[in-house]
Amino acid sequence: MPIRVGTDDDFEALVETAPEGTSFVIEPGVHRLVEIRPKDGMSFLGRPGSVMSGAIEVRDWAPSDDGFWQLDGISMTALEHGDCIEGYEGCRLTQDLFMDDVMLWQVTDEADLGPGRWYWEGDRIVVADDPTSRRVELSTATYAFMGDAHNVTIRGLVVEKYAVPAQFGAIQSAVPGDGPVGRGWLVEDSEVRLNHGAGIRTGEATVLRNVFIHHNGQLGIAGSGGTGGVVEQCEIASNNIAGFNWGWEAGGAKFTETRGLVVRNNSVHDNGGPGLWTDINNYDTLYEGNTVVDNYAPGIFHEISYDAVIRNNTVTGNGFGSEAWLWGSGILIAASSDVEVYGNTVRGNADGIGGIQQDREDGPEGAHLLSNLFVHDNSISVQDGHIGIVEDFGDDGVFTERGNRFESNTYVDVRGRRYVWDGRTLDADGWMDAGQDLDGGWRETPGQP
Repeated sequence: MPIRVGTDDDFEALVETAPEGTSFVIEPGVHRLVEIRPKDGMSFLGRPGSVMSGAIEVRDWAPSDDGFWQLDGISMTALEHGDCIEGYEGCRLTQDLFMDDVMLWQVTDEADLGPGRWYWEGDRIVVADDPTSRRVELSTATYAFMGDAHNVTIRGLVVEKYAVPAQFGAIQSAVPGDGPVGRGWLVEDSEVRLNHGAGIRTGEATVLRNVFIHHNGQLGIAGSGGTGGVVEQCEIASNNIAGFNWGWEAGGAKFTETRGLVVRNNSVHDNGGPGLWTDINNYDTLYEGNTVVDNYAPGIFHEISYDAVIRNNTVTGNGFGSEAWLWGSGILIAASSDVEVYGNTVRGNADGIGGIQQDREDGPEGAHLLSNLFVHDNSISVQDGHIGIVEDFGDDGVFTERGNRFESNTYVDVRGRRYVWDGRTLDADGWMDAGQDLDGGWRETPGQP
């Protein structure tokens, strides 16, 4: 029989004393400051309204002498980790303050206080907004589920407001650092939100299905290593709200050192960085059937990795925070080999479909080269950006001898010199003279200027 867990029960003790394979039914209500280390085969099944929160409620605010509001007596325990946007350091501090489920912007200088911001020094918290009629919460617990157990199931839960450091997850199927990794975790039909670092960090053969992963501080999903991971039918939205530098690591989902990763049929939108990003030695990646919209950086980004298929995705409105030199591409392949991109609809991004070759460190297969990039049978539209391949250290082989090619693509309302190849900006005739899309198509939308 499953063990039922109410908000007044000692959840951690129940897990610690239960045998492997035990199922827990988590009753409705807010279960605060619970940190679970599952055992093999355990299941955690939420009922409607069951929430695991890493935050405490804070009350007894008093007006301060400078017109703000303050609370004394809570010492800061935040870890410091991460790289923030230029001119900002607050993202590094892992504890967050929330008013009515909105994460406030943490400033590190009291002079920068203003609406929607907070400051913490010693045991004194200061806010600009009147908190007296609001629900104010401070994240203090580090994780909801973490460890190297195998075959763990998490279903039907809301997991929120954990003070998890950057690059780690509120749900994490691994021991922190270089510790052992759990296999076969399934997270489904759940919501993961408002955690400081990543919402979820995957392990070996992790499956995420129908999970709403949103408004986390750094990333929705952090994937480090693992074979056979699947992310499907999830919504990954509005992550990187704590001000991390996306080029360091932030946005919707980022995966490193994976094999056989499948990312399909997800809605990925409004993230403060790339929507979907495989970076550093990923093999046999499949991106399929995703809708990727309005992300700050590239929509789908495959970087210094290996064989991948990117097919039948709809990619629109991405890259307008990173427009220079094809970094605003809806689909971007950087210094990666054996990638096929086909059947995608790529519209209204800062750039279209791009390939980039830079001088990067070698990987397990030798030099990270943009080679055998095959872009075909896509529908591409771009207004002011570009489509094609660029390089920045005199590597002409990326254009002449590595099998990179565009074939049978359809260009919709693409006018002027919108193609880049071999250091030149070309119009459609020049693009075909360069040997690209000799069987491609160009069409105009009626009524478009």
